[in-house]
Amino acid sequence: MNHAPAPGTAPGYGLVLCSQFTSGDDVVARFDEQLEQVRFARDAGFSSVWATQHYLADPFQYLHPLAVLSRLVPETGDMRIGTAITLMALQNPVDLAEELATLDIISGGRLTVGAGLGYRDAEFDAFGVPRHARLRRFLDNLDLVRRLWTEDEVTFHSEAVRLDAVRPVLRPVQRPHPPFWLAGHTDGALRRTARLGLPWIAAAAHVDRDYLHRQVALYREACREHGRESAPVQVLQEIYVGESDEAAVEDVRAAMTVKYAAYRAWGQDRVLPASQSFDAEFDKLRQGRFILGGPAACRAQLADLIGHVAPENILLRPQWPGMPQEKVMASLKRLRDEVLP
Repeated sequence: MNHAPAPGTAPGYGLVLCSQFTSGDDVVARFDEQLEQVRFARDAGFSSVWATQHYLADPFQYLHPLAVLSRLVPETGDMRIGTAITLMALQNPVDLAEELATLDIISGGRLTVGAGLGYRDAEFDAFGVPRHARLRRFLDNLDLVRRLWTEDEVTFHSEAVRLDAVRPVLRPVQRPHPPFWLAGHTDGALRRTARLGLPWIAAAAHVDRDYLHRQVALYREACREHGRESAPVQVLQEIYVGESDEAAVEDVRAAMTVKYAAYRAWGQDRVLPASQSFDAEFDKLRQGRFILGGPAACRAQLADLIGHVAPENILLRPQWPGMPQEKVMASLKRLRDEVLP
């Protein structure tokens, strides 16, 4: 069985926006800068652009991904747009199905839905989702969104949702529906994604390289156990291409330190083994997690990722809260001219 892209197949490259801004920042100005990044990625041949999601994201101002993507549609050419990720356990499935269908219509059928369970108590509490019920809510909503897009009549009863022979009419452009990709860090999440027959989004920056390789192997083995002929992996990867290895580290040190301190405070690494903790100085944390350095070093790190993981798509995030636009654009230009094949 072939469980990875064919050898020599080049992955697609996506731009992941940093829609997170420090509390005192001018968000209108920062969003204008993101539009500049999207236009650059479009003209550079990137295949997709992605927006991420968190609620009550102290210490950051965090833009809602569906609103962001809707505004980006006129800037994206023929790039696909996607959520990386939408927190599906928190949403009402009827509202989410209609919002996503609307976005697929606005984009002319270019939406990919990256979905994840989430991990922050503040978000579950805010939306009234008991922690013990979050996985059931996530799976129910995932199933219901697809049913609301494909079935003529839907009946479903739970503590959170009551649908009595409703007849959904609004449909996305893509048939039977836009593609779903699932994110997750734990072994259980990877096995669940394999069982559901869906591609997996690997957050490469959240684990070191050896652990990422272990996760990829586990996911593909689980796919084999479920008789799947393919096991596509999508990698979300932090990247910064500096003038030199030393300059790259110093360019991003402050912004990445702030970002991963927030992740640590939110508890993102608690679902992983202690070896993958974010509780480390930046120079230790960055080892094996980020593609970071001068052009030659970034080419080598990217080649290593492609060689070991064979991803279908690599979703590149080149910016973190508080990072100046001029550095982001300089890195993107080096990425285009000196790193990507």
